Amino acid sequence: MQRIGLYYPYVHFRDPGWVKAAALYLPAMARVVPEGFRVSDPDHVRVLRDDLGFVRDVDPAGAVEAVSRHLLQLVDERGEELRSRFGVRGTGGQGAVDVVNAEPSPPGTPALAGDRARFSSFGGRPLAGLYPGEMSPELRGALSGAGLAVRRVRNAVSHGASHAWVGMDPALAWVYKCALTAELAGRTAFLPVTDQEAAHTAVDPWDAERMAAVLLGGAPAPVGTGDLSVRVGVLSVRCVLPARLDEVPVEKIVELRKKYEPEFLAYTDAIARTAADLREELAGIRSPRALDLYVRQAVHRDFEVELAKLREVMKGVGLQTITTSVSTTFDTPTSAALASGLISTVGGTAAGSVAGVVAGVGATAVGVLGAARSRRDEALASSPVSFLLRVKHGLKPTTAVRRIGRALRRSGGAGV
Repeated sequence: MQRIGLYYPYVHFRDPGWVKAAALYLPAMARVVPEGFRVSDPDHVRVLRDDLGFVRDVDPAGAVEAVSRHLLQLVDERGEELRSRFGVRGTGGQGAVDVVNAEPSPPGTPALAGDRARFSSFGGRPLAGLYPGEMSPELRGALSGAGLAVRRVRNAVSHGASHAWVGMDPALAWVYKCALTAELAGRTAFLPVTDQEAAHTAVDPWDAERMAAVLLGGAPAPVGTGDLSVRVGVLSVRCVLPARLDEVPVEKIVELRKKYEPEFLAYTDAIARTAADLREELAGIRSPRALDLYVRQAVHRDFEVELAKLREVMKGVGLQTITTSVSTTFDTPTSAALASGLISTVGGTAAGSVAGVVAGVGATAVGVLGAARSRRDEALASSPVSFLLRVKHGLKPTTAVRRIGRALRRSGGAGV
C-alpha cells in the first residue's frame, strides 16, 4: 500500500507544480499544522484539499515533547558552541522592527539580514521563525535564555504574518523542523516529502547526537532508502507530465483522480512494490549516486517500458483497427461498384442498394468498435501503468482539432 506523504519543512507548499504532481502519485498529503496556526492556502491547494481531500492537516502535539527534549539536551550539553555559531543578537537603529524575514534552511546556506531587521544571528543571517506550538514551553525558554532565540516576533515571509513567532538562526530552525517531521512520521507511518531539494533528510531518526553532528560537526545526511516510494513516484509520473504543470488547472488533476480511482490505486500499488524491492536489494548501499542510478533503472523497467507497451496495445485497438476493418468492407467488388454507381445515380434501386451497403458497413463498424472497446478496457484494467496513460492524455493542452478527435474516439469507444 502506498503511504501518505508528510510535507516539510514548511506548512504552506512553495511550488504549485510540485504539489500538483504529488497528487498524481501519492494518495494524500499530510502537513504539520500546530493548534492555533491559521493556514492561508492559494486556490490550487484549496481545491486539492476540499474537492479531493488530498491535503490533510496534522497537529504535531504528540511529537513536540520528544523532539524538544533532544534539542534541550543539546543546548544543555553544548550551549556555548551553539551560541557561538547560531546565537541571536540585536541590530538596526530606531526604525528597525521585530521581524523574521528568512525561512528554515540547511547549515551553510548563505543569507543576509535585511536593513530593517532588528535581530539577526551572529553570522549575520536573518532569523527564521518557528510557531510556538511546534516546541515545548521549556524549550522556548531555554533557547531564549541561551541567546539562541528571540520570542514573539512577526514573520515577513509567512502567509500568517499575524502569528507570534520564535525567531532563530535558519539552520537551527531547519534542523528542528526536520527532527519534528521525522518524529511525527515515526508515530504515523507517514512518508516525509519535500519540494526543497536540500531537505531530504527527515526520513531518518533525529536525536541530540545527530543534531550536534549536523549543526556543529558538519556531518552529511546518511543515504536513506525510506523515501524510495516517493522517488519512484516522482520519476514515473514525470515521464507523462506536461512541461508547464503549474499552468494546468488543478481541477483536471482532481477529475483524473476521481474518474480513474481504480487505475490510480493500481498504479500506487505498483510504486509501492517497486520501492519495496529496491529497499530489500539496496539496503546496504552507501553511495547516493549509485542509489539514484538503481532507482532510475527500476522506474524505466517497471513504468516507462510498461507504458510504451500499453500505448502500442492502445494503438492496436484504436482508430487504426477501425479504419482497417471498414476499408476492408469497402474493398469488395460489389460494394465498390455500388459506391461508384452512387456518383452517377440520383435515386432508384442503385441508391437503395448503396444505402444498404452503407448500413451494412455501419453495422460492421459498430461491431468493430465494440470489440475495440472491449480489448481496450481489458488492456487498461490489466496494466499497472494505465493511470499514467490517463495522465498523459488528460493533462495535455487541448486544441479544437484534438477536442473533436477525442469526442469521435470516445463515441466509438476507441479513446483512452
